[in-house]
Amino acid sequence: MNIEMRPLSQADLKQAAAIWNFIVEEANSFPGDQVLCEAEAGLMFAQQTATVCAFQGNEVVGLYILHPNNIGRCGHIANASFGVKPAYRGKGIGRQLVEDCLKRSQDKGFKGLQFNAVVSTNYPAITLYLKLGFKIIGTIKDGYRLKDNRYVDTLIFLKSW
Repeated sequence: MNIEMRPLSQADLKQAAAIWNFIVEEANSFPGDQVLCEAEAGLMFAQQTATVCAFQGNEVVGLYILHPNNIGRCGHIANASFGVKPAYRGKGIGRQLVEDCLKRSQDKGFKGLQFNAVVSTNYPAITLYLKLGFKIIGTIKDGYRLKDNRYVDTLIFLKSW
């Protein structure tokens, strides 16, 4: 699949927000529980170190946000969130997003990439992160509340360079 990665532009905002909100509503991977109107999504995306979209032609089929995991003396480790449009899942787009994110993280001077709350039932993400050399450095028991109000563990992943 021919995918192009490029930074979010105003013209892409509606499609990017729709992907973000779908994943929030799925309630099985993102920590947020509120959908964002287009203006709120635009503000949130603009506050990131980078917001990058995966395109097939003119269609946004995935995206990620990249930002410091913490502030000040801990700001040299990055954090990111990823999303793929449902119809395009299982086609390698997630891998392309994470690989692009790893490169941009290094280019921006980060020393590693950490994920604080990978839901333990998100098997595709866990499998991908392990294949790409991330290590599980911790588990938070019952760290995530699913849509049906059941709790599942979250995993902390890190890849340093």
